[in-house]
Amino acid sequence: MFKPIALSLLLILFFFVAVTAQNPEMDSLVRLLNKSAEDTNKVNLYWKTGASILYQEPFKAMPYFKNGILLSEKLGFISGLEKCNNATSYAFSLNAKYDSALVYINKAVFYAVKAGNIKRLTLAYLNRADVFTNLQNYPAALKDCDTAIVYAEKIKNNDGLGRIYSIMNGIYLDLKQYDKALAALDKSDYHLSFTKNKQMVAMNYSERGAILMQLNQLEKAIDWIKKAIVIADSLEDINNLSAYYSEMGEALAKLKNYKESETAFITSLNYARQAENTSQQAVCYTNLSTLELEQNRFQKSIEYGLKGYELIKPETDLLREQIITYTLATAYLKNGNSTKGLEFLEISTTLKDSLVKQQFSIETAKQQASFDVKEKEREITVLNKNKELQQQKLQKQRLLIFGSAFIALLSLAAIWLLLNRNKLKQRMKELELRNQIAADLHDEVGSSLSSINMLSQMATKQGNETLQKSILEKMSTNAKETMEKMSDLVWTIKPEPAEGSNLKQRMERFAYEICGAKNIALTLQLDKLETKDLTMEQRKNMYLIFKEALNNAVKYSGTEKIDVSAANGNNVLTMIVKDEGKGFDIGTVLKGNGLENIQTRAASVGGKLTIDAAPGIGTTVKLIMPLTL
Repeated sequence: MFKPIALSLLLILFFFVAVTAQNPEMDSLVRLLNKSAEDTNKVNLYWKTGASILYQEPFKAMPYFKNGILLSEKLGFISGLEKCNNATSYAFSLNAKYDSALVYINKAVFYAVKAGNIKRLTLAYLNRADVFTNLQNYPAALKDCDTAIVYAEKIKNNDGLGRIYSIMNGIYLDLKQYDKALAALDKSDYHLSFTKNKQMVAMNYSERGAILMQLNQLEKAIDWIKKAIVIADSLEDINNLSAYYSEMGEALAKLKNYKESETAFITSLNYARQAENTSQQAVCYTNLSTLELEQNRFQKSIEYGLKGYELIKPETDLLREQIITYTLATAYLKNGNSTKGLEFLEISTTLKDSLVKQQFSIETAKQQASFDVKEKEREITVLNKNKELQQQKLQKQRLLIFGSAFIALLSLAAIWLLLNRNKLKQRMKELELRNQIAADLHDEVGSSLSSINMLSQMATKQGNETLQKSILEKMSTNAKETMEKMSDLVWTIKPEPAEGSNLKQRMERFAYEICGAKNIALTLQLDKLETKDLTMEQRKNMYLIFKEALNNAVKYSGTEKIDVSAANGNNVLTMIVKDEGKGFDIGTVLKGNGLENIQTRAASVGGKLTIDAAPGIGTTVKLIMPLTL
């Protein structure tokens, strides 16, 4: 499989003056340098002279920038130190010497901050972001991009913003985040549309081609790269021409168009030679070697590979050296030369191990650098941080006071609502109790009083003494029953210990009184019937059901024996009233003798009442009622 190797497309940094590669301009600048005094004007001349040949011959431009640095140090010329360090860094970047580039760009950032020139600050941060990108330190690169954007927007520097977003595009492209890469590229194109920076426009065309290559849209990629080549050719930008033709060769190779791909790689090689860019030359030879290997032309692949290997060894570029040695190993082995193949395979393996260790060291260095940056930032912002902490402390105190007051108000409101709710519940209970008392008085006492009233009227109108006496006896009986009902009603509402209010005692007293009056044998088994186990409603209805059932047995059954039992267990109360009397037919007597009334009472407390009766076998009334815990 063909594996393309692309030189990172570098961003131009000089936007103060337009520079060209024409020798007459450089000759004129050199003559001015020879006549100039050792002052700041000469520093600017050093910078301009180097800039005039930077893109064609970066290594030859470098001495002019370094001379500018030396003179600026002597003069204490801060702006000169920033410009010349920045330019030196860029010259190293053009030759893929990114470690050296980082040293100089760090100095440029330092002097740019010291000078306080926002335009130069923008430039310094965006160029350092580019160096970090080529060193694959993407977090640091994005951080510098964000800083550069802030400065560029302050002065509405469209050229600077175009460059910054172009760098961000490269970062996202390396991270394979293609949507973000295209979005950044669109922003870069927008800002560059307000400038005359053709070189950056060409770079963006090339970058768009690179993204389309990653998306396997090769034909479209080639169209964009061709546009970049046209612009670079018009500007005589030989370094970028080499990179663009190399990119073109990669796209054509992917399309299996080997002939045109070879032509593109050779053109790229010629431009790299013209620029004396050995790293790019090595890339071109590696690409050609890989291309020949793809076509099974092993000897040709070996020839190109060896040339690339000889160029890359002095560069200490382990990654490219590892790739080219692996390509050579593959070509030798396929060509039948196992000795050479194994030799280069061993070199490739050793380089691969070194790359792993180097990557580990890089990651460690990144973490250390990140720590150092954070430490410096902490020292710089310590006063502001203290102020911010004080403000936060005051804000927290205010929030605490307001929060406490709010919670206190909520608590008071909750207490007030709770008290009112309890009062309302109490009133509801009182109202319910009053209604219940009224209903019970009407049901239990009202009919008896009505009967007494009627009997009294009959007695006053009756002349027969015997009949009158009978009526008065009936009135006395009714009055006694009314008193008992009133007593029962009061007891169920509020039992008093002095009245012998224990449910068991009250049931026993009533049972013995009514059975004793009729000489009926009574068996009572009342286990643990304590009033605390029952609610007022349960106590009342159970007792009245008991009285009604016992009263019916005594009055109507003709029995000589009655058994009463009551007990609670498993939160259920069971009461049975059984007689051995004549019994009755439930179908004909169900609605009489208060039987329907006791059924209603049982249901009102969630209980179940069963009546088992038949003529000649007696009657059994059974109540099963759940207890309230």
